[in-house]
Amino acid sequence: MLCNFSKAGTLFELVGEKGSGKTSLIHTICATNTINNKKSIYIDGSGSFRPEFIREYLDRSANYSKEEIIQHLKNISYVRVYEPESITGIFRKIRLLNVDCIVIDDLLYLYLHHHRAKIRFEVRKFIREMALIALIKKINIIFTNTIVRTKRDQDLEAISYELFYNDVVRYIHVKALLQNNINNIIDCSFIYPESLESIKLKISVDRADTL
Repeated sequence: MLCNFSKAGTLFELVGEKGSGKTSLIHTICATNTINNKKSIYIDGSGSFRPEFIREYLDRSANYSKEEIIQHLKNISYVRVYEPESITGIFRKIRLLNVDCIVIDDLLYLYLHHHRAKIRFEVRKFIREMALIALIKKINIIFTNTIVRTKRDQDLEAISYELFYNDVVRYIHVKALLQNNINNIIDCSFIYPESLESIKLKISVDRADTL
């Protein structure tokens, strides 16, 4: 899927507004990985992980028996994160694990409520550590980030901004914008690097294919 446009050791950022399909897509990535006998770690910052989604995806995408689906689900490890401080310990363990892909959902939101005095430093440290692990272990790490739309005055147009944009952009290798999650089809366009900017995808999160 997205990893076809990069080499191993890449840090991906999936950015989009709420409801654009970020969480659905990383569930699909985990399901696709396990179909290909690859191991994934799902790090969840908001409690959005739904193993039943992956199970249904596997059931629709291949003629697996119940026992085979259970075995495939064992290729996906799950970690729920409640405090940003705990991510350091998780990364330390990940360095020792045999894993092919890490997906991280909604973790940047946690930083909005912690480390008030040094929040940007902590975010940069987190992103830099992810990039380093991806390069050292030669695995792909994919994390989500949110575009927030605000309207300060009724007479002004809504303002959109990405959380911690300036602190994130310096470390990522690939940035993709997700839009228009309609009927489980997500429009995906690449923002960075320039070599991918002309590529537009329609990604199905309902079955194992990309349109």
